[in-house]
Amino acid sequence: MKENKLIAEFMNIEYGDYITPHYHCNWNELMPVVGKITRDEKYWENEYREYLMDIIPYGIIEDVYDAVVNFINQLNKES
Repeated sequence: MKENKLIAEFMNIEYGDYITPHYHCNWNELMPVVGKITRDEKYWENEYREYLMDIIPYGIIEDVYDAVVNFINQLNKES
């Protein structure tokens, strides 16, 4: 999935044949990404971060994953 590669790049993780994080279906891999987004002060005013914060309590991995991907895509557009 190209979105998993996008997230890996955001996390500065090499994405290749042997390292293939499955962010879309694994909370243990997705939550460090969520933590990076929610704790970093430079993202606090970002509306996509706010949306992510709103949906985390519902605990639906697909929604959190989509919000993370949308956040990173928007961040890449701004840079």
